[in-house]
Amino acid sequence: MRLQIGFIGFGKSTTRYHLPYVMIEDTFDVTWIYNRKSKPDLETTYAKKLPDVQFTTDLDQMLNDQNLQVVVINTPPATHFSYALRALQHGKHVLVEKPFTVTEQETIQLFEEAHQQGVKLLAYQNRRFDSDFQVIEQVIRSGKLGRLVEVVSHFDLYRPEVAPAIAQKENGALYGLGVHTIDQIVALFGKPERVAYDIRTVRLAGNPDDAFALDFYYPDLKVSVRTSYVALAGAPRWMVHGTNGTFIKQHIDRQELDLKANYFPGEEGFGEDSEDDYGRLLYHDRHGHLQDVRIPSPVGDYGKLYRAFYDSIVNDTPLPVSEEETKLVAHLMEQGFSHPSPFILEIKK
Repeated sequence: MRLQIGFIGFGKSTTRYHLPYVMIEDTFDVTWIYNRKSKPDLETTYAKKLPDVQFTTDLDQMLNDQNLQVVVINTPPATHFSYALRALQHGKHVLVEKPFTVTEQETIQLFEEAHQQGVKLLAYQNRRFDSDFQVIEQVIRSGKLGRLVEVVSHFDLYRPEVAPAIAQKENGALYGLGVHTIDQIVALFGKPERVAYDIRTVRLAGNPDDAFALDFYYPDLKVSVRTSYVALAGAPRWMVHGTNGTFIKQHIDRQELDLKANYFPGEEGFGEDSEDDYGRLLYHDRHGHLQDVRIPSPVGDYGKLYRAFYDSIVNDTPLPVSEEETKLVAHLMEQGFSHPSPFILEIKK
């Protein structure tokens, strides 16, 4: 059974991070692409790749198609809520790019509508399928680190030059990148007891935030999430310390780099780490001997999220990102701007 899928938005998000994965699946047929303004050159290019697609600047025309079953929202963050709500009200299953919504209340309202319509609603947390995150899950499950005591997650960039921009939280680093790294921590460890926030703008006053440090506190574990846009030499992507060992993953998943280089899913080696990118595991074996080994990374594959979404729609399997997790991430992000930074948020049980 193949599902008909349509996209709202025809920019880089759709063409780089979504269509390359959907086009190689045998589960979806792309039948609609909506954009506020037509893009004739781009439409000509994709019409050759997607024989069943219709391009439109009339959203009602697309949403009124009774054969269209799934809609993906790939537009600026402030528009996510209104577009997703319209798609849900037309009885479509909906996948929404990050950040899912700008406010927690918008997230709650969308899930209420999805329940009323009897359809599936999913946040596009594709970085749960990064190679680095998957190997972190694997190493933690192995138990070789012992009891975890500290986890440090860095997602650093070097972009020192910046133009003046509108200071809106959804356009800053926390909503742009932190939405992923926060979600990864929620996926691994669930709801924290409290979170310490330090959110800053370091490049140009008045611009959206471009650096943040969040500390998540669990009963016996501290998790630090960091991003800086002025890190010429970035810290390791992950450091995980336990009572029996340490795991270090220096580099991030390769899919984005491959996509930017016009190297696509389905091609040999796409999304694969080289041996130099493998994480380093230091631990004591059952004889007490110190082991220092490299752990191969699983292949990164954002297509797994689409396959899981398909299974949830067709077979009613659990969504790869739950409603509770999506609401928690929305809460944690919005609360980051509720007080002058730095501050500590106590999480209700």
